[in-house]
Amino acid sequence: MNNTSRLLAALGGIALVFALPGCVSPPQETVPAEPVTPAAPPAPPAKDIWTAAGEGDLAALEAHKAAGTGVDSLQLDLSVTPLLIAVMTGQQAAAEWLVANGADVNARMGDGGTALHAAAFVGNATAAQWLLELGADGEAMNDNGMLAADILALDWPTTEYLLGMLEMPLAQEAVETGRAKIAAMLGLGGGEGAADIWAAVAAGDAASARAAIAAGADVNAFSPDGTPLLVVVAAAGNAEFAAAVLEAGADVNARSQANGATALHAAAFLGHADVAQVLLKAGADVEAMTDDGGTALSVTEMDWPTTEYIAAMLEIAVDEEAVMAGRAKVVEMLTAQ
Repeated sequence: MNNTSRLLAALGGIALVFALPGCVSPPQETVPAEPVTPAAPPAPPAKDIWTAAGEGDLAALEAHKAAGTGVDSLQLDLSVTPLLIAVMTGQQAAAEWLVANGADVNARMGDGGTALHAAAFVGNATAAQWLLELGADGEAMNDNGMLAADILALDWPTTEYLLGMLEMPLAQEAVETGRAKIAAMLGLGGGEGAADIWAAVAAGDAASARAAIAAGADVNAFSPDGTPLLVVVAAAGNAEFAAAVLEAGADVNARSQANGATALHAAAFLGHADVAQVLLKAGADVEAMTDDGGTALSVTEMDWPTTEYIAAMLEIAVDEEAVMAGRAKVVEMLTAQ
């Protein structure tokens, strides 16, 4: 036993002797110590965590962390997480801070959507790639049964309306370009998926068309009945869609295997003047004939009962007044060539 140990042992023995009954000095009353109140956590900053995420205010986010604010808290009015807000507003640094501090990349908002749904909606390809690398679930569905891939196929008017409600003035080209990149990440195109080029025809919107094209869809493909994609697009009457397909290299004069009709024949027959204008600008052949010898100009002369019958066979809804007015415009364009 060293000197220090002996000293401590001796002090212990002395303490024991003085604690025995009959000791000279009675024990002193002990005064209870004042209870120690634990320090309260700092109050949350005036700027809420969702605003901080949307503005990329990392200092405010740090303050919320110190105050104990949950990083996956749902905003009361919109039921969205801070991460979703950061992704929607393109605040990548804030998004990364949130995940580094415990935010769940697959956390759900009020309608069941995730941050990946948000990235798809606004075309935030940078965030989408980052989320997927972190394990974001591409198969997660919102309460309406929509995948992030389905969000990519939202048409621009609907997208623009929703962005307006959210007070987010994003440019159409930026959103659609970003969505196309996300579609490629998700492996869409080539026959399956919400952004497949044929599904885009059925939906009638350019956003899903561009997404499918970016994913490698063949713009010179034929439908099972031998109709070129561009002819189907022209019959659908979506000029923006037609322009997207043509820009990607579609043959403007591709002929249907069934009757030799071109996209210009389809546009003229149904009175889609805006589509006809796009086709003519791209070099459509006004003299091209169907197998029966019909030109784009001659199909505009078809009577209404026959037109209505053929449209019904093609399962295309038509309005006589609209078709006839459109045909008149097409005739002006064709005769001016």
